[in-house]
Amino acid sequence: MATLRVRSADDRAETEAERPSVAQDVPRSRNWGELALTVLLLVIGAYLIIDARTISVPGSSNTVGPRFFPYLVGGATVLISIALGVGILRGDQGPPEEGEDVDPHATTAWRSVLIIAVAFLAHALLINVVGWPLAVTSMFGVVAWALGARGIIRPLLIGAATSVIIWLLFAKALGVPLPAGILLELATNWF
Repeated sequence: MATLRVRSADDRAETEAERPSVAQDVPRSRNWGELALTVLLLVIGAYLIIDARTISVPGSSNTVGPRFFPYLVGGATVLISIALGVGILRGDQGPPEEGEDVDPHATTAWRSVLIIAVAFLAHALLINVVGWPLAVTSMFGVVAWALGARGIIRPLLIGAATSVIIWLLFAKALGVPLPAGILLELATNWF
Protein backbone atom coordinates (compact mmCIF):
# COMPACT_ATOMS: atom_id res chain seq x y z
CA MET A 1 0.00 0.00 0.00
CA ALA A 2 1.40 3.36 -1.00
CA THR A 3 1.58 6.12 1.53
CA LEU A 4 0.67 9.63 0.63
CA ARG A 5 3.24 12.25 1.63
CA VAL A 6 2.21 15.87 1.92
CA ARG A 7 4.95 18.23 0.74
CA SER A 8 5.58 21.40 2.65
CA ALA A 9 6.14 24.81 1.07
CA ASP A 10 9.87 24.50 1.81
CA ASP A 11 10.07 21.21 -0.12
CA ARG A 12 8.30 22.78 -3.10
CA ALA A 13 10.62 25.84 -3.06
CA GLU A 14 13.69 23.61 -3.00
CA THR A 15 12.38 21.52 -5.87
CA GLU A 16 11.60 24.61 -7.97
CA ALA A 17 15.02 26.12 -7.20
CA GLU A 18 16.78 22.90 -8.24
CA ARG A 19 14.83 22.66 -11.51
CA PRO A 20 16.55 24.72 -14.25
CA SER A 21 14.36 27.07 -16.18
CA VAL A 22 13.65 26.44 -19.84
CA ALA A 23 15.09 29.82 -20.90
CA GLN A 24 18.45 29.01 -19.27
CA ASP A 25 18.68 25.54 -20.83
CA VAL A 26 18.49 26.61 -24.47
CA PRO A 27 21.25 28.96 -25.65
CA ARG A 28 19.86 31.35 -28.23
CA SER A 29 21.87 32.35 -31.25
CA ARG A 30 22.24 35.95 -32.35
CA ASN A 31 18.96 37.22 -33.73
CA TRP A 32 19.72 38.86 -37.06
CA GLY A 33 16.22 40.30 -37.19
CA GLU A 34 16.95 42.40 -34.11
CA LEU A 35 20.17 43.67 -35.71
CA ALA A 36 18.33 44.48 -38.94
CA LEU A 37 15.75 46.48 -36.98
CA THR A 38 18.54 48.37 -35.24
CA VAL A 39 20.14 49.29 -38.57
CA LEU A 40 16.75 50.32 -39.97
CA LEU A 41 16.14 52.58 -36.95
CA LEU A 42 19.57 54.14 -37.40
CA VAL A 43 18.89 54.85 -41.08
CA ILE A 44 15.47 56.35 -40.32
CA GLY A 45 16.89 58.56 -37.56
CA ALA A 46 19.74 59.77 -39.76
CA TYR A 47 17.28 60.48 -42.58
CA LEU A 48 15.07 62.53 -40.26
CA ILE A 49 18.00 64.61 -39.09
CA ILE A 50 19.38 65.18 -42.60
CA ASP A 51 15.98 65.88 -44.15
CA ALA A 52 15.00 68.31 -41.38
CA ARG A 53 17.69 70.66 -42.65
CA THR A 54 15.65 71.19 -45.84
CA ILE A 55 12.60 72.54 -43.97
CA SER A 56 12.29 76.26 -44.58
CA VAL A 57 12.11 78.46 -41.50
CA PRO A 58 10.55 81.92 -41.65
CA GLY A 59 13.07 84.68 -41.01
CA SER A 60 10.99 86.29 -38.27
CA SER A 61 10.41 83.09 -36.33
CA ASN A 62 11.27 83.49 -32.66
CA THR A 63 9.43 80.39 -31.42
CA VAL A 64 10.09 76.72 -31.77
CA GLY A 65 10.32 76.26 -35.49
CA PRO A 66 9.28 73.43 -37.75
CA ARG A 67 12.73 71.80 -37.57
CA PHE A 68 12.63 71.18 -33.82
CA PHE A 69 10.44 68.04 -33.76
CA PRO A 70 12.16 66.26 -36.68
CA TYR A 71 15.53 66.93 -35.02
CA LEU A 72 14.19 65.70 -31.67
CA VAL A 73 12.62 62.52 -33.08
CA GLY A 74 15.59 61.82 -35.37
CA GLY A 75 18.11 62.28 -32.56
CA ALA A 76 16.12 60.08 -30.18
CA THR A 77 15.78 57.41 -32.88
CA VAL A 78 19.55 57.42 -33.52
CA LEU A 79 20.34 57.19 -29.78
CA ILE A 80 17.86 54.37 -29.26
CA SER A 81 19.20 52.43 -32.25
CA ILE A 82 22.77 52.77 -30.95
CA ALA A 83 21.74 51.58 -27.49
CA LEU A 84 19.84 48.63 -28.99
CA GLY A 85 22.76 47.73 -31.25
CA VAL A 86 25.25 47.76 -28.38
CA GLY A 87 22.94 45.60 -26.29
CA ILE A 88 22.40 43.09 -29.09
CA LEU A 89 26.11 42.86 -29.87
CA ARG A 90 26.80 42.25 -26.17
CA GLY A 91 24.42 39.31 -26.30
CA ASP A 92 21.28 40.86 -24.83
CA GLN A 93 18.15 39.55 -26.45
CA GLY A 94 14.48 40.06 -26.05
CA PRO A 95 12.65 37.37 -24.09
CA PRO A 96 11.17 34.54 -26.10
CA GLU A 97 7.49 34.83 -26.93
CA GLU A 98 5.79 32.91 -24.12
CA GLY A 99 3.35 34.99 -22.13
CA GLU A 100 1.17 36.66 -24.72
CA ASP A 101 -2.22 35.38 -25.67
CA VAL A 102 -1.19 34.80 -29.28
CA ASP A 103 -1.76 31.73 -31.37
CA PRO A 104 1.51 31.23 -33.29
CA HIS A 105 -0.29 28.96 -35.75
CA ALA A 106 -3.00 31.47 -36.64
CA THR A 107 -2.99 32.82 -40.16
CA THR A 108 -2.60 36.48 -41.03
CA ALA A 109 -5.85 38.42 -41.29
CA TRP A 110 -5.16 39.73 -44.79
CA ARG A 111 -8.55 41.43 -44.98
CA SER A 112 -7.66 43.64 -42.01
CA VAL A 113 -4.20 44.32 -43.42
CA LEU A 114 -5.72 45.36 -46.75
CA ILE A 115 -8.33 47.61 -45.10
CA ILE A 116 -5.65 49.34 -43.01
CA ALA A 117 -3.39 49.82 -46.05
CA VAL A 118 -6.28 51.35 -48.02
CA ALA A 119 -7.11 53.61 -45.05
CA PHE A 120 -3.53 54.93 -44.92
CA LEU A 121 -3.47 55.47 -48.68
CA ALA A 122 -6.82 57.27 -48.59
CA HIS A 123 -5.54 59.40 -45.71
CA ALA A 124 -2.52 60.47 -47.75
CA LEU A 125 -4.69 61.31 -50.76
CA LEU A 126 -7.39 63.13 -48.76
CA ILE A 127 -5.23 65.38 -46.56
CA ASN A 128 -5.13 68.26 -49.02
CA VAL A 129 -8.69 67.71 -50.23
CA VAL A 130 -10.73 67.54 -47.02
CA GLY A 131 -8.13 68.73 -44.52
CA TRP A 132 -5.90 66.99 -42.02
CA PRO A 133 -8.40 66.58 -39.14
CA LEU A 134 -11.13 65.00 -41.27
CA ALA A 135 -8.62 62.71 -43.04
CA VAL A 136 -7.20 61.57 -39.68
CA THR A 137 -10.69 61.07 -38.24
CA SER A 138 -11.76 58.82 -41.09
CA MET A 139 -8.47 56.88 -41.04
CA PHE A 140 -8.69 56.37 -37.26
CA GLY A 141 -12.27 55.13 -37.49
CA VAL A 142 -11.59 52.72 -40.34
CA VAL A 143 -8.42 51.31 -38.74
CA ALA A 144 -10.18 50.83 -35.40
CA TRP A 145 -13.05 49.05 -37.18
CA ALA A 146 -10.59 46.83 -39.09
CA LEU A 147 -8.85 45.89 -35.84
CA GLY A 148 -12.11 44.83 -34.23
CA ALA A 149 -13.72 47.86 -32.59
CA ARG A 150 -17.34 47.06 -31.79
CA GLY A 151 -18.84 50.26 -33.07
CA ILE A 152 -17.80 52.98 -35.48
CA ILE A 153 -19.17 56.04 -33.65
CA ARG A 154 -16.79 55.97 -30.67
CA PRO A 155 -13.61 55.55 -32.80
CA LEU A 156 -14.76 58.38 -35.07
CA LEU A 157 -15.39 60.67 -32.08
CA ILE A 158 -12.02 59.81 -30.53
CA GLY A 159 -10.29 60.33 -33.89
CA ALA A 160 -12.06 63.66 -34.39
CA ALA A 161 -11.18 64.99 -30.94
CA THR A 162 -7.56 63.87 -31.19
CA SER A 163 -7.05 65.20 -34.71
CA VAL A 164 -8.55 68.62 -33.92
CA ILE A 165 -6.43 68.98 -30.76
CA ILE A 166 -3.27 68.01 -32.64
CA TRP A 167 -4.16 70.33 -35.52
CA LEU A 168 -4.71 73.23 -33.11
CA LEU A 169 -1.39 72.50 -31.39
CA PHE A 170 0.63 72.33 -34.59
CA ALA A 171 -1.15 74.81 -36.87
CA LYS A 172 -2.15 77.49 -34.39
CA ALA A 173 0.35 77.19 -31.53
CA LEU A 174 3.51 76.10 -33.37
CA GLY A 175 2.80 77.61 -36.78
CA VAL A 176 3.35 74.34 -38.63
CA PRO A 177 1.01 74.44 -41.62
CA LEU A 178 -1.34 71.47 -41.72
CA PRO A 179 -4.28 71.66 -44.13
CA ALA A 180 -7.40 72.26 -42.06
CA GLY A 181 -10.18 72.04 -44.55
CA ILE A 182 -12.75 74.77 -45.03
CA LEU A 183 -14.91 73.95 -41.98
CA LEU A 184 -12.09 73.94 -39.44
CA GLU A 185 -10.54 77.09 -40.89
CA LEU A 186 -13.84 78.94 -40.57
CA ALA A 187 -14.36 77.68 -37.02
CA THR A 188 -10.87 78.69 -35.84
CA ASN A 189 -10.26 81.98 -37.65
CA TRP A 190 -10.77 83.86 -34.41
CA PHE A 191 -7.62 82.22 -32.85
